[in-house]
Amino acid sequence: MPNVSQLVAQAWQKLTNDGNPTDNIFEEYSELKRLETGKSFKSMTGGRSLIGTIEYAVNSTVQSISPTQTLDTSIVDVFDEWEANWKQYAGTFSMTSFEDAVNRGDSAKFNLERGKLKNLRSSMRKRINEDIFGATGNATDLSGLQSLVPDSPSTGTVEAINAGTYTFWRSKQTTGTMTTSAFDNLRSSMRTIRTSCSKGQGVSYPTRYVTGSGTANGYESLLIANERVVGKESKDANGAFQGDVYYFGTAKVFWDGDCADSRMYALNNENLTMCFQSGYWFKGYPAVNPANQLLNVFKAETQCQLTTNNRRHLGVITVIT
Repeated sequence: MPNVSQLVAQAWQKLTNDGNPTDNIFEEYSELKRLETGKSFKSMTGGRSLIGTIEYAVNSTVQSISPTQTLDTSIVDVFDEWEANWKQYAGTFSMTSFEDAVNRGDSAKFNLERGKLKNLRSSMRKRINEDIFGATGNATDLSGLQSLVPDSPSTGTVEAINAGTYTFWRSKQTTGTMTTSAFDNLRSSMRTIRTSCSKGQGVSYPTRYVTGSGTANGYESLLIANERVVGKESKDANGAFQGDVYYFGTAKVFWDGDCADSRMYALNNENLTMCFQSGYWFKGYPAVNPANQLLNVFKAETQCQLTTNNRRHLGVITVIT
C-alpha cells in the first residue's frame, strides 16, 4: 500500500503561476539590450574578420609660406585601419524521450522544451553581457570594455593597434576617489571625462554613462532632493526620484549588475558597436538525435564582436569611492 497521507490522496496541488517557471536567476542584462538598438547594433554578412578605416594623422605639409616659396610635396600617411576577430558563443540543451512523454497533456505544468530553450537563450545573454564588462582574458571571448576602454589607456594592443605607440588610439581615464565623503568627487570626474572624450565644445560628448548599482545609487544621492507632495493626500509625498534613468547633461546614466561599482564608463553610440554575423544572432538549430541515446540535442549560437572605431571618444572613471 502506498505510504501517502489522506490529504495527498484526496486533492491535487494547485499551480499558482501561468504555467511558466518564475525567473529567479537572470538579470535584465541592460548593456547588451542597449547595444542591440540603433547604430550600436550592426549586421554583417561574411568576412573572416572585421576591419574599419581610420584617419589618424595631420597633413604635415601645411605651413605658412612666402609668395615664391616651394611647397612641401612629401607623401604623408594619414589613413590606416583597425581589425577585430569574430567571436562565437554556443550552448545546448537536451530533451529526453522520457521527459517528452511525461510532459504532455493535462499532466504537463508547462512546455518543458520551450522552457529549456528560453533558459538557454537567457544563459547566453548572461555570458555575453558579463564579457562586455570583462577584460577579455580568454582568446575566445569578445573584446570587453576593460580591454577597449582600459584603466590604463596607454598600454596594450587593441584591434591590432598598439596604444603605447600610437597616442591617437588611446581611450580616456580619470579617477573618482572620494576626498571626505562618499562620491563627493563623482560629478566632477564625470565632467572631466566628458570633456576628455569630446571632440570639441558640445561635439562627440558621451551619450551614456554606465556603472554598477551602488555607484548609481551614490549618484542619485548627489542630486537635489525631490521631496515634494505630488497629490492632495499625504501618502502622495514622494521622497525619491523615479529611478528608471538619470541624466548628466545630455547623457543618460545607467547601471548594470555586471559592471563593477569602482568603474563608470563614458560611452558614445557612434564609436561602440556590437557587430554580428547576419542570421547568427542567437541562432537555433534543428534537434539532433544521437544514435545511442533516447534524447534530442538542441544547439544555439551567436557570432559577434564588440568593436570601436574611435577610442578617444570612450572613457572610464576608475577607483570610484
